[in-house]
Amino acid sequence: MNAAYQVYLVGGAVRDKLLELPVVDHDWVVTGATPEQLEQQGYQQVGKQFPVFLHPKTKEEYALARKEKKQGEGYTGFICDFSPDIRLEEDLARRDLTINAIAQDSQGQLIDPFQGQQDLHNRCLRHVSDAFVEDPLRVLRVARFAARFHAFGFHIAPETLALMQTISASGELAALSAERVWKELEKTLNTPYSDVFFRVLNEANALPVLFPGFVWLDASQTQDEQLTLTPAQRWARLTQHTPLATLSALHDHLRTPNQFKTLAEQVRDFLEHQHIPMNALRWEDWLSRVHAIKKPQPFLILVEVLSKLTHTEIQDWTALRNAISKIQAASLIKQGLSGAELGQAIKQSRVEALDATLSPFIN
Repeated sequence: MNAAYQVYLVGGAVRDKLLELPVVDHDWVVTGATPEQLEQQGYQQVGKQFPVFLHPKTKEEYALARKEKKQGEGYTGFICDFSPDIRLEEDLARRDLTINAIAQDSQGQLIDPFQGQQDLHNRCLRHVSDAFVEDPLRVLRVARFAARFHAFGFHIAPETLALMQTISASGELAALSAERVWKELEKTLNTPYSDVFFRVLNEANALPVLFPGFVWLDASQTQDEQLTLTPAQRWARLTQHTPLATLSALHDHLRTPNQFKTLAEQVRDFLEHQHIPMNALRWEDWLSRVHAIKKPQPFLILVEVLSKLTHTEIQDWTALRNAISKIQAASLIKQGLSGAELGQAIKQSRVEALDATLSPFIN
């Protein structure tokens, strides 16, 4: 690029550097340029609503500085102006939080017109301007940042929470697509304190609209518990109080991926319809239903959650699977059994094997 262009590192990369966190993605803003000028330099345009370009070598995203004007509903209802005379400060002004509105120039100097560094120091999530209310997606984003940075002691500025409540009251949350809501949730489930996400949404009065039917019981969880869970396990724990039928409807509404949907519904099904102890026949029914033999790894992931929720030892769960895994159909086939008769014989053998374990789970 020639001297007419100015390139700045912006957003999360600057924020995470200042927090001494690993920087995964680098986002750049370019001022004083047109789409044609970037294309002449070998940049490939990928944005349709506004020009975003991929660097010809690094493939990192370079966006032209832009301003936005609210025109329609939802997070897509904006008109973008990306003319070359837009200043960096104008681009930063459209961002959600002050900690995400810091830029760094090629000499390493920080441009911080909204005191984002001060809010980083004070561990405060604060909106940049009152234009915050124009984008309903920001309710989800603030909740996600609150969860991600919970371990750092971040809090939401009261005036920012008030604006989140204003968005909830406006009805604009309904304009968010289910896919967009799930995307923000899935990012959150990759953080240890995903429960904070729902606590914030509850405080913002956004939970009933974004997650209809979800039963939120605010209960603190230890860091050790959270750190050892997979994202799907975190979701299963968070939805443990939502009735199964309602949970299934919520999954349909969010178009939840099967990995999350199946585990959460299996956990809730157990809590709703099973109990400890049960007789061996009921355990055999349940083990068959969750495919304990055919799918050992998903079964282990399931019982890791159930052991925590029922305050039991995981080895007692795996012992049940081990007991029935010893039953081989081949030996029963040799006895001349087949069809329904074979299936019944396998089931009876498994029940007897479970009874023989003397497990504290079996009465």
